[in-house]
Amino acid sequence: MARRLSHHDYTVGCVCALPIELTAAQEMLDEDHQDLPPNPNDSNIYTLGSIGDHNVVLACLPAGQTGNNSAAAVAVQMKNTFPAIRFGLMVGIGGGVPSKEADIRLGDVVVSQPGNGHGGVVQYDFGKSTPSGFKRTGVLNTPPTILLAAVTKLRSNLDRGRSDLSPHLLKLGNLPKFGRDEAGSDELFEAEYNHSGGDSCLSCTAERMIQREERTSTTPIIHYGTIASGNQVMRNGIERDIISSEFGGVLCFEMEAAGLMNTFPCLVIRGICDYADSHKNKKWQPYAAGTAAAYAKELLRVIPAVDVVKIKTVDETLRERKRTFYLPLQRNHKFVGRSAELNTLKQTLLLKKDCQKLTLSGLGGIGKTQVALQFVYSVKADYPEFSIFWVQALSMEAFELGCGEIAKALEIRQTQESVQDVKILVQQYLCSKSAGRWLLIVDNADDLDLLRGTQHTEGLLAFLPESDDGLTIFTTRHGAVAQYLTGSDVIEIGKMTKQETTDLLEKTLRKDLCDDSEIVTNLLTELEYLPLAITQAAAYININKSSISEYLRLLKKTDHDAVTLLSTDFGDKTRYRNLPNTVAKTWTVTFNKILKCDTLAADLLAFMSCIEWRAIPYSILPPAHPEARLVGAIGILCSYSFLEKRDGGSKLDMHRLVHLATRIWVNQNGREEETRMAALKHLSEVFPSAAYTNRHTWRDYLPHVARIKEHKQCQGTEENSKLCLMVGRCLHVDGRIRESVLWLQESCKWRVRNLAQDNADRLVSQRELAAAYLANGQVKKAVQLLEHVVAVESEVLAEDHPSKLASQHALAMAYQANGQVEEAVQLLEHVVAVESEVLAENYPDRLASQHALAGAYLANGQITEAVNLLEHVIAIKSEDLAEDHPSQLASQHTLATAYQANGQVKEAVQLLKHVVAVESQVLAENHANRLVSQHALAIAYQTNGQVEEAVQLLEHVVAVRSEVLAENHPDRLASERALAILYEEDSEIPQAMSDKDTPSGAFSDQSPAEQEPKSGYTSKRRLLARQLKAILKAAAK
Repeated sequence: MARRLSHHDYTVGCVCALPIELTAAQEMLDEDHQDLPPNPNDSNIYTLGSIGDHNVVLACLPAGQTGNNSAAAVAVQMKNTFPAIRFGLMVGIGGGVPSKEADIRLGDVVVSQPGNGHGGVVQYDFGKSTPSGFKRTGVLNTPPTILLAAVTKLRSNLDRGRSDLSPHLLKLGNLPKFGRDEAGSDELFEAEYNHSGGDSCLSCTAERMIQREERTSTTPIIHYGTIASGNQVMRNGIERDIISSEFGGVLCFEMEAAGLMNTFPCLVIRGICDYADSHKNKKWQPYAAGTAAAYAKELLRVIPAVDVVKIKTVDETLRERKRTFYLPLQRNHKFVGRSAELNTLKQTLLLKKDCQKLTLSGLGGIGKTQVALQFVYSVKADYPEFSIFWVQALSMEAFELGCGEIAKALEIRQTQESVQDVKILVQQYLCSKSAGRWLLIVDNADDLDLLRGTQHTEGLLAFLPESDDGLTIFTTRHGAVAQYLTGSDVIEIGKMTKQETTDLLEKTLRKDLCDDSEIVTNLLTELEYLPLAITQAAAYININKSSISEYLRLLKKTDHDAVTLLSTDFGDKTRYRNLPNTVAKTWTVTFNKILKCDTLAADLLAFMSCIEWRAIPYSILPPAHPEARLVGAIGILCSYSFLEKRDGGSKLDMHRLVHLATRIWVNQNGREEETRMAALKHLSEVFPSAAYTNRHTWRDYLPHVARIKEHKQCQGTEENSKLCLMVGRCLHVDGRIRESVLWLQESCKWRVRNLAQDNADRLVSQRELAAAYLANGQVKKAVQLLEHVVAVESEVLAEDHPSKLASQHALAMAYQANGQVEEAVQLLEHVVAVESEVLAENYPDRLASQHALAGAYLANGQITEAVNLLEHVIAIKSEDLAEDHPSQLASQHTLATAYQANGQVKEAVQLLKHVVAVESQVLAENHANRLVSQHALAIAYQTNGQVEEAVQLLEHVVAVRSEVLAENHPDRLASERALAILYEEDSEIPQAMSDKDTPSGAFSDQSPAEQEPKSGYTSKRRLLARQLKAILKAAAK
């Protein structure tokens, strides 16, 4: 009688797509088991049994429901019903892809094995439509390691004659249709020749049949490599071969495997029943199903059952496989060569693990980025435990944009209405264990000052993560930078060999253009074997339907003296030094061609030469009428590979060497100053306002504005002053106060020098600068400047003019910060009174002024007035604003402070707990507003007698602020002072804090070493207590 096991006893799952495949698999079982009670949530019907020492569960797709989605559904239900399954097998039939490299015949077996940058299975019909055509996306996981090891062992056994499929095929002897003789003849036709009709090929022309050497044995041959999976039957020989070529050689087509690889770790085994062309029929299906099933059985026989139970279950494996990617560049399918460099990367970082950081160094345009890109895509395919991220280090703004994209990919939550340093957020996450293993590419790390920082600015390296689980690859043009970054761990990327560049040219040009080896050699020599130059030359030849000889003629006709060494970069001496002239010559030829055929495209190139080269928003470009002209011009630049579209076409990337060559070209044409001034004027017109709803737009624009501002000739102009004002406002809103001050100072500098004292634009710049001064802690400067602005506006503006009221509001806030509380109250009462006459009750400016007046009342000891006004403001805001709106939270915070001052301590605690709870959901742990609220709540706890809660919360605030604020920052000092007072005043704290105790001796003048050790007393707390005492003493002085 058959045995009956439990659901937890089965460790191997086998999925078949067709009944004939299931039949073959069932016949391979050494023992049948009794059925188990069905799972009510599982629609599969299972066959249970064993092969050797392995308990195996078989399932087939529902009748008529083949394809990836159906396969995925069956596998998911299987692993839920049989939770102990360690891995799966997808066993069945497929269409072979015969080629010179793989002599595949009907009845042979194809096994999915990683290679050519793929995981063993590719989904050829998954991707997205783009203006340039269909782009395949996504990556499928590799088979489990234990199965790949078994494939290697079985392959060796088969080669040595120690394994054989024949005995297993004999088990199908009682099923006649599964025999080799029943299958008939093996006929392969030319890919271009379509089937003539009917169930057989009797009417097909024999002359179109491919003659192949007859095999001496009927034993199936096993092939290992890539299997192509899609949701439709492949029955076209030409399309079959095209797709195979695109993926570097496919052995088999089928319809289910892609649905399994990322949800059901498995190996795919396919018996070849046809050639995936129009001649396919079902005659070979039974025998092919049998050969696949026989291989599956023999494979399981070489896997020790004791090893299987040691590995993780499918569910455990999938939980560990969550990976995240941010790769702004697509894989280069025309990549050739560089095998030595790629092997060194693999050996150094992944196999020998000699280091965790490594630099690719070499000449600009030599292919460093492409080598890095090829490597990361191979890691993505072959190392499923790695998340992969990519940033570029051309500027801090560009680096921050990359970090923003990584944060989105990682789903790191950012606040809606306030600034967070996304660089720090990404760094903190990648430093944590929860990030898992990761690979980070830092591209274009060329500027040493940017990397290590200066006396006044923090370097980019300070924001890079450090983790035992992380690997970092830098690319740079400068050997000194490479040595600074990673010492001796540097891979020099030199010129490609003649053979590599020949292969590259053949991949990028029509094959008939490369027949003349002499002229090909001449072109490669002229281009100094630089891959970027070769790619660009090929783009020119292709788009113009030209020839290599014609291109060489134009290249040699170019005035060599007109292009200086790329190291002499007109005004930018820190970038792109020592690059060969040939790249510039190549592009100069093409630029002049574009100028002749499309002036708008040339104008776009000129404009882009003034701004950042990557992530150029479509909306920042100078307009054209009709817009179709602009679309066409961009299309031309993309066709030359000067531009690449990203983010659905909303942004454009220009290769930075193209960017440099364009600047040289503009200069040579005598248009440098004209182009820059026109670009500056345009940017001043399109840069958005500081409304928070525009935040994403002006964040995208900032790197480009920063780039053009670097040029001295753009400074000291009216357009520059306008642009600086707009940028300064945005930076203020974004919390980047120090930067805001610098931009606004530049705006004011020009307007004070060139505009009358009562000019509205001059006064606006001064008011905005004063507001930035105030936010930056430069209170006296803010007061002085705002008093001047208010005085001037009082002479020229009406009492209820919005600008005048805004300046008076700002001055009142500065007065309050300067300790002139009575003046602040008086001025704000005036502003509130005027606004009450001209603005609606719920108008934001009116509510903001009332909130400010309440704060001034509070500072002035007018507690009742403050409470009443704040309760009114909150009531009005509650009708229009969400619970987590920063403005509402700010008013609630201030009201809680007023409650506390009014003796309503419990109400203060309750309201502050609400504010802290809401902010903990929407703000980062180190966000200034959240820390301010936590500080206030701690003080309220202290007043309410909740000493332990006060100490715990203040210790948290002090710890966080010590990481993000300077030692002399007022907020940090305030928290440290408050905690020190708690330690100093309440001797009961050590007893109340249990194992976190700080003994009263912490404030002794003795050194910690001189004090007696005490229970529960940590050196960290002792040091903190002594430091806080020092703060108290300093404050007393």
